Amino acid sequence: MAAALTVAYHRHSLQIERSRHARRPFPHDALSVADSQMLQGKFGNTVSTQDRQAVEAALRGSDLTNPTETQAAQTEAPSGIRRIVLTQPLGTTVEDAEPTLTWDAPSDGLTYRVHIEDRATHQTVATSEVLDEALWRVTSPLPRGRGYLWRVDAYAAGNHSTAPSLTSAIGQFSVLSDEGEEQIRNARSGNPSHLLLGAIYTHYQMWREAVLEYRKLVDEVPDSPEAIKLLRNAELRSNAQLATTAPQ
Repeated sequence: MAAALTVAYHRHSLQIERSRHARRPFPHDALSVADSQMLQGKFGNTVSTQDRQAVEAALRGSDLTNPTETQAAQTEAPSGIRRIVLTQPLGTTVEDAEPTLTWDAPSDGLTYRVHIEDRATHQTVATSEVLDEALWRVTSPLPRGRGYLWRVDAYAAGNHSTAPSLTSAIGQFSVLSDEGEEQIRNARSGNPSHLLLGAIYTHYQMWREAVLEYRKLVDEVPDSPEAIKLLRNAELRSNAQLATTAPQ
């Protein structure tokens, strides 16, 4: 009886172990193998110097303490104070030269006007028409490779001739350069590497896109501590995208 129980136990344990390995996503295809090797600092001849530098920089950066843990104290208002909260884009680089800007409004019955200026020159580059909803897509392409500041003014409905009722904090974003656009387009071609795309997005501070690629990378090579660190670093930076005070 004891022997039969022992055999049954071992069979059950073997089935559990086989099931566990069957569900575990091993790096079995060429893309997974290539990503695994690059995570270990091994680059094939097909990886350009520029792409290799992006991956190496992302791996180094994931070991550093995140310098932007939180800046919430700069944007929080006392309880009960109405405020406009900018939501996107903030502290990131956008690929679209006509990005959509969004914010959270404290109440209905307001209209809005969005102002964008060049971060270096402080020259106004775009101003929206009067808006009834809390979003606006820029109507003319912004010059690529430059940084921008943006804010939202809110008015009581139908009253745009006086000072705004509310003004948001100032958000910052950049528009991807022509060089960056070409590098990303090349990386996306064929069977794209999640590690390479994530590293390029990290280089250009496109944090939400980096998070998506690193999540795929962790699914691909779940036992890699380097992949997990890359994902956590990108998630921290994505979550830390906050509106900040404009430089004086």
